[in-house]
Amino acid sequence: MRKIWWNWDIRMRWAWGFSMTTESFVQNCRRQIDSASKYGVEGIVIWGFLRDRHGGVDAARKVMDYAGEHGVKIFPGFGVDDYGGAYYDGAHQYSLDTYLEKHPEARAIRKDGTPDSHRWPPNDTSARQKACPSNTDVLTYYQESLEWLVETFKLQGFQIEQGDSGLCHCPKCRDKKKVLSPGVGSSLSDTAERIPVVLEPVLKKNPGLAVICETYCGLTPESIAAIGPLLDKFPAQTVFSWQLYNGPLPGSEKGTFKIDPNCAPKQRLGCAALRTNNDLFLGEFDDRENISRALELSKAAGLGMTYLYGEYPDFWSITAKNYESWTELAGRL
Repeated sequence: MRKIWWNWDIRMRWAWGFSMTTESFVQNCRRQIDSASKYGVEGIVIWGFLRDRHGGVDAARKVMDYAGEHGVKIFPGFGVDDYGGAYYDGAHQYSLDTYLEKHPEARAIRKDGTPDSHRWPPNDTSARQKACPSNTDVLTYYQESLEWLVETFKLQGFQIEQGDSGLCHCPKCRDKKKVLSPGVGSSLSDTAERIPVVLEPVLKKNPGLAVICETYCGLTPESIAAIGPLLDKFPAQTVFSWQLYNGPLPGSEKGTFKIDPNCAPKQRLGCAALRTNNDLFLGEFDDRENISRALELSKAAGLGMTYLYGEYPDFWSITAKNYESWTELAGRL
């Protein structure tokens, strides 16, 4: 089973400083890359890959060069209608915030009629503006900015998401018939309408790119009934990421499994997202038993890839055991 790590830049703990400076970001990534190569991790997803505060394009190039030297791929996160587009946070032409400042008519709207924004992770110091998923003019901008991202960093792949941060409440969006993600409330139909359009030009030029797309769903009958009919809209190479296991939340002792192997869409590529051992859940937590169970279920469902949060360093002993267990079992599946 292929293995990748998944990160938010400002939750990484490999170096001091939460990636709030260029030095901290580059050191976080380099130390993580060293360990990724040790565990046979194919690539690292980084959301917040491009920020002015930690060096922008120049710092990102240093990370890419170091990863290439160590045989590890970097998969930046690309946001459609949220998460900053290509350039997460900064005064850059391919930051979605910059576009929306120039085109306020393209902004998403809250229920109270005010422009919507989204701050994530919670330790971030600013919020990102959100675009309206009924606005089609911005799609050309996404296409152009994604091509820029791939060409600038000679990417071999990326992760792409559209909207797990709520719905737009403008008149057009209110009137649209939507397919909602069970338990999340985001619009799967908006995702299926917009992401394939954004991908089309860059995949014509770079047909071998790895494309990892979040579904925000588990593999359950309810989820597959909602999203299954939409999957064929995506390019065949799309690897759909299914949130199959969530670690324990504060105040809870048990994690949550969201997988029925019998309902997986076996004709499509899939990634088992194991979301544990990070700040979102209980922090550092020995979750080897559940990680192993989740991988066994994922293999039974026909999934060929898995990701685990890679934000914590393996010089933390419990985290190292989680990584080792995940690596060993994924290597046998």
